[in-house]
Amino acid sequence: MSSAGVLEHAARRFCPPYELGETSGLRIRLRDPGGVRPALTLRHHHERRLFLKANYLVAESDVPGAGPPEDGELSFRFRGPLGRQRATLRWRRPLRDGASWATRLERPLLRAIRSVQAVESFRIRWSAGDRRWHLYLKTLSGSMLGGFMSPLPIPVPIDREEAEGIIAIVDALASTGDVLGPAASVGTGPDGE
Repeated sequence: MSSAGVLEHAARRFCPPYELGETSGLRIRLRDPGGVRPALTLRHHHERRLFLKANYLVAESDVPGAGPPEDGELSFRFRGPLGRQRATLRWRRPLRDGASWATRLERPLLRAIRSVQAVESFRIRWSAGDRRWHLYLKTLSGSMLGGFMSPLPIPVPIDREEAEGIIAIVDALASTGDVLGPAASVGTGPDGE
C-alpha cells in the first residue's frame, strides 16, 4: 500500500461527519457538508531517523472562536505513573484570562486526546488577532513506517475512535465561539463576563 493510500484510508475514518475534499499530493482536506465544523487537513509528514523512516499522520485545523486577549500556546502536563497519570492543561507562558480558558478547555480536550493513540506532537495555539485556534496533531496512527529491519513500509491504521477523538478536539475549540456568540469580543472570559 502506498503512503497516499494509507492517507486516504485514514481520511475515510473521519467520514461522516466530514467528507473528502480536495487532495493535493500527500494532503487531503476534509470538509463538513453542513458547514458546522471547520475544515480539517490531513497530511503525511516525512521524517527520517537513524533506524526509522516515517510518514507521520498530521491533522491540522484553523478553528474560529474566542479566547484570551493575547496570543499563546496550550500544552498538557502529565504527572504520575502511567496507570494513574494526571494531566493538566497550561499555557506555555502566563496570559491574562488564560487560566479560565485553560480550565474551560481542559476536560473536553483531555477526554478527546486520550482516545488518540501514539501521539508524537500536539499543539494548540491561540491567535488573538485572527481570533483562531490553530490545531497541530502528529500521530503514528494513520502513518507509514519503515526501517532497516523492514524492507517494505508498514501501514499503521487509525481507527474510528481515534478519528472521533480528533474531531472532538476540533469541536471543543469551536465551542468557544458558539457559546459566546458572534458578538463576543476577544478577551471576553469563558463565562461571557
